[in-house]
Amino acid sequence: MHRKTIIDFKELGQRYLFDEPLVELVAKSLDQVGPVIENVQHYQQLGYYVVGYLSYEATAFFDNALQTHNDRLGNEYLAYFTVHKTCQKKDLPLDYDSITIPNQWVSLTQKEAYQKAIETIHHEMRQGNTYQVNYTLQLTQELNAADSLAIYNKLVIEQAAGYNAYIAHDDFAVISASPELFFKQEGNRLTTRPMKGTTKRGVNSWLDQQEHDWLQTDGKNRSENMMIVDLLRNDMGKICQTGSVCVDRLCEVERYSTVWQMTSTIVGDLKADCDLIDILTALFPCGSITGAPKVSTMAIITSLEPKPRGIYCGSIGICLPDGRRFFNVPIRTIQLSHNQATYGVGGGITWQSKWEDEYEEVQQKTTFLYRHKQIFDLKTTAKVEHQKIAFLEQHLNRLKEAATYFAYPYNEKALQKQLATYLENKDNAAYRLMIRLSKDGKISLSDQPLEPLSADFLTAQLSLQDKDVTASPFTYFKTSYRPHIEQKSYEQLFYNQAGQLLETSIGNLFVQLGQTLYTPPVAVGILPGLFRQELLATGQAQEKEVTLADLKEASAIFGGNAVRGLYPLNLELTHLDALLTKSQA
Repeated sequence: MHRKTIIDFKELGQRYLFDEPLVELVAKSLDQVGPVIENVQHYQQLGYYVVGYLSYEATAFFDNALQTHNDRLGNEYLAYFTVHKTCQKKDLPLDYDSITIPNQWVSLTQKEAYQKAIETIHHEMRQGNTYQVNYTLQLTQELNAADSLAIYNKLVIEQAAGYNAYIAHDDFAVISASPELFFKQEGNRLTTRPMKGTTKRGVNSWLDQQEHDWLQTDGKNRSENMMIVDLLRNDMGKICQTGSVCVDRLCEVERYSTVWQMTSTIVGDLKADCDLIDILTALFPCGSITGAPKVSTMAIITSLEPKPRGIYCGSIGICLPDGRRFFNVPIRTIQLSHNQATYGVGGGITWQSKWEDEYEEVQQKTTFLYRHKQIFDLKTTAKVEHQKIAFLEQHLNRLKEAATYFAYPYNEKALQKQLATYLENKDNAAYRLMIRLSKDGKISLSDQPLEPLSADFLTAQLSLQDKDVTASPFTYFKTSYRPHIEQKSYEQLFYNQAGQLLETSIGNLFVQLGQTLYTPPVAVGILPGLFRQELLATGQAQEKEVTLADLKEASAIFGGNAVRGLYPLNLELTHLDALLTKSQA
């Protein structure tokens, strides 16, 4: 029995919700898959919405030369679609009910077995049986089925992927936060967009750009992507008009919350009278999640993967009353049968692949399952005086850089207009202005009179930063979520386990040693403050690793930020010797 379907595909522009269907189309066996697909097309042509999924194991109906396991992963069907007269259309949610996915996933394939599988794939390549295999493994754990919709909303908001879907029926739910389009049909124009090639995100803008540039030029990943492009061009050629299939965009690199992905876009014009079953017969399953050549490679996959894939690597789709069709490749997908969750993850294995690197890539692709991300605002804090904003250009650049990294919509012209209106209504006094940018692109301004820091606040204390902050982007970008810094009634001077000085609770740290003002390098894990950048750019300060031991030699210690400039700190050094001994132990 159908419970709920949600389609959040980016082409739709809104969330499409479906509740009570007019008809449920179900295939429990291969011979029932064809009638289901024919009815999907029939009801769409009558002007209905039709939504649902195909499991990977439905493949043999379309081509019995393509091998999969003969059983099912859980209690999914081979094909399941529902027919609806109308749908609810809503804006995508900006927040979700508090829910955490427990990090208790257990891999059904251990590292040694993974290594052996890659060695087997390389053996098959030496025999000429394949040149790319999309080898996958499965993680499993218990999840409360009642939480499935909350988990879906969490992943939709956090991942900002383009092809999300949620389908729940009976004691089953599929939660797909997929970034990958399988195909879309608009009129007779067919578009596919295979995704192949991955690397991790950098923790700050410059490391992130390095990862992007590496993936863009990496020969192994480009080769992997282009192999699948060739496969899909060939598949599309079976159903498209001669000469119409072409590569629209090749090896583009796209940003997602935890990884960079390489995609290519292929388009073609369908032959006359080409129907949905013809499209699926030519294309299903997508070559990006099989490898090439398809027939021999899928046989290798079935011999190596111990269990069926289920909805993972099948397809979830929506057929609209206006004739358009959109189907995803359900990667980044959790399948929930009763209270048992399964998550499939994998990657393309080529001759150049090293099993250690591929295993690490698999780990990168699973981090979104358990990484807890706050809903946060981007922000910057500026000094306003005499109706002018100090370091205005730098503040705008900071917001733009953070918005790019976190994929927040950012309209700089709108912000400048708001700031101009704000300044028109201010007097000449000094203010502390907070500029915030929310996930939906909304800008908010708030200020307060700029008061001097109290003597009690400036009496600073040393504070151990016991977290490894170098691996978190929230260290390097100014946001409303800074879990590594606890604000107190006094200024704190943070240091790490190695005795390296970091930053203060409201600014960067500056230490006067001899005639030179030093500030710690960003690499130790600090916010690259705007005032700090100004002092470095103008030669008023130098970057240098500063330690607890340097405090004994310092003639002055300062905090610094774009609102207050340099402010002197009075630091109690009574326990410094004990801290030095501990950090050197």
